[in-house]
Amino acid sequence: MPKKRFSSQYSKPQSTVHPSLNSSATQERSSSGSVGKDASPSVNELISSLRSSQISPSQRPAATVTTPTLPPQIRELLSWPETPTPTPRARNRRHFDRNGRRVPGPPPPRSWLDGSRHAPPEVKKRKNERAYPHDLNHLPGLAHKLHAEDDEHQRGARRLQDMCLRRIACDWEFMRQYERNNLADLPATLRMQLLSNIAVYGPEDGVGFDGLKHILMTQREDGDNSADLSQSENNEDFFRMDISGSLGWSISFRQLIEFVEKPTQQTELAAESWEETITNSLRCPIPHLTHLSLSHPVPTVSWPRFLTFAKHVPTLTHLSLAYWPVPSAAPNSTTTVMSPGRGQDVQYGATNYYSHSIDSNFREAASILRRLASSIYSIEYLDLTGCISWLPALYWKGEGEKGIDWCSEWIRLSTLHVPSAYILQPESEYWEVAQYVQAVREQMSLERALIASFMRNQARRSNDGRTGAWIDVKKDDWRAYETYWKSSTNSEDMRKRNLLETLEIP
Repeated sequence: MPKKRFSSQYSKPQSTVHPSLNSSATQERSSSGSVGKDASPSVNELISSLRSSQISPSQRPAATVTTPTLPPQIRELLSWPETPTPTPRARNRRHFDRNGRRVPGPPPPRSWLDGSRHAPPEVKKRKNERAYPHDLNHLPGLAHKLHAEDDEHQRGARRLQDMCLRRIACDWEFMRQYERNNLADLPATLRMQLLSNIAVYGPEDGVGFDGLKHILMTQREDGDNSADLSQSENNEDFFRMDISGSLGWSISFRQLIEFVEKPTQQTELAAESWEETITNSLRCPIPHLTHLSLSHPVPTVSWPRFLTFAKHVPTLTHLSLAYWPVPSAAPNSTTTVMSPGRGQDVQYGATNYYSHSIDSNFREAASILRRLASSIYSIEYLDLTGCISWLPALYWKGEGEKGIDWCSEWIRLSTLHVPSAYILQPESEYWEVAQYVQAVREQMSLERALIASFMRNQARRSNDGRTGAWIDVKKDDWRAYETYWKSSTNSEDMRKRNLLETLEIP
């Protein structure tokens, strides 16, 4: 039988020749008589030449360029410029999230962080559709305003103090990490002002739970390296907490409860040893909280969780709920419908898509506000800026249902702040003017309802020996735009003017 012959096939690529030896290899190949001068190169030769061209010395990466250095004395004699400092390496040093937890793994690409709420401030893009806090004094209680009777030294000191607090707020990402052990040692007045500055000039997500904890609580390490976070003595004069723009973004209600919840008293059997002499304080970290701002939350903020939180702060006198959504126990079930096997479809939630716009049914919203009034009964100032969509819930009364009883609930309320936050311009469109006019009408309806309730219940209050407080409703001043489109002959401007003049009719 003839012997089978197999051609050897190697997976190893053919070795290439260094470009400097190409000339000798070519001479040897030309002198050989096996290959003709006019023969075309084979595939292997083409691959070899391609590989040799890729490792050509001309295309080899250049070495690191080093700047020649000289001693300072010789450099001055030769008038050479100083050696430039090396460019620092770009490193992402953000290893912790907003709650102080370490972030595992490598940093995410910057394209992923674009528009994310977990992105650092230098990467994140500010969205125009979100409303941000812009006023330091939207919640009463700050005493840093400049007064006319102050001398030049006092006015200069106040300006310097405001500049320092604003600078700290702008660099809050850095300050809350490197000054976390010193923030709680500031006076209570400065800490309250610092929170307002952070809400306006700080990060978009607000102060954060970790930063708020560093401002309110001092960590003291003992021999066992344990921290005592119940420092109510340090917050005796702390009564105002402004966390505008933080609720839902960097702080949750569960985290807020840690600052206002009173610890339960432990029994003697719960002690670890009989030598333990440290007694847990029955006071919360913020014992005298009376001013609270929860404005500008996430659109999906939970009203049931807020009602749970309100049970821990019954002594609030000033509250800001600016830009809060419509009160609802289940806001995600507005368009949800249950389809039983037999019968008609049933609305899953208490409010459907047309309850407010067509039916004017604010039963669920009024019920939630009534529960809020029973929990926080000492309110004197209530800020509902940007809440035009659910203002009728404050005076809604249905068949068999009751809203807020202004005779027995919130009897100390003296100021109700309900501006619409709409600003008209001479270039505003007609639909913007119509939206503003509708908001002003809602404010007027609320004011008339409160006046009627006050007059109707005045006799009953006088019989009980109580005198109810008059509620001052702060609304939009539409007369600030009465000069708009007054002398214009454009038909569109005349429509805007006629629509604005309808507000003069009571």
